Amino acid sequence: MFSFTLNRLLQRAKNGDEGAREELIRKHRDFIARVSSRICKRFLCWENDDELSIALLAFNEAIDSYHFDRRTSFSSFAYTVIHRRLTDYFRKNPAKYELLLSADQDDTEDSISSLLDRQAQDTYRDQLQREKMAETIDLFRQRLSCYDITLEDLFNCSPRHQDTREKLMQAAMTVAHNPVLLNHLENTQRLPAKQLVTITGLSHRVLEKWRKYIIATILILTDPHLSALKRFTKGF
Repeated sequence: MFSFTLNRLLQRAKNGDEGAREELIRKHRDFIARVSSRICKRFLCWENDDELSIALLAFNEAIDSYHFDRRTSFSSFAYTVIHRRLTDYFRKNPAKYELLLSADQDDTEDSISSLLDRQAQDTYRDQLQREKMAETIDLFRQRLSCYDITLEDLFNCSPRHQDTREKLMQAAMTVAHNPVLLNHLENTQRLPAKQLVTITGLSHRVLEKWRKYIIATILILTDPHLSALKRFTKGF
């Protein structure tokens, strides 16, 4: 998921989408600063250090020149480009620095990755996961609207008791695993109540009371795009 979202954003930026490029840079801002600080062997500040401006230009260059068929990840490739551009900068300004860069430009991807700040990567990954979950919830909201259900409805009608949830899950799974019943639901936007009464033993009153909850659970169980929500099926 993490790689897919990053590649999609990267492809949009390479295709000229300035909004995607700005978002990609924003998400990698900490990455650029931390990598540059490691290369320069000192803390760098965006407001005061020219090295970060060089690194930012290098990151932009990495976006344009990266190819998806490379064996290296985009982060490792961007590191290499930033390293090269800062090296060029140092060579043009030899008096400004006493320490030479010690990192080898021919490092393997693994050795490069070991230099990357793990916390920055985790923060970026968590942010992408949150955005992906937001997209999934928005899709869920669209799917529910076809059945005249809102997320607010689910919060208001969720069962409190474990035994009730288990019975409703049984009803949802019965429909999810029965093509005939599932087809009935999708075509009519109504639960196949008569069949569910016979199969599950639940009454018409119970099925009607928890109709929205059961339908929402069926959608999560059957739509692969909503699979990330399965862990929430114990209660909305």
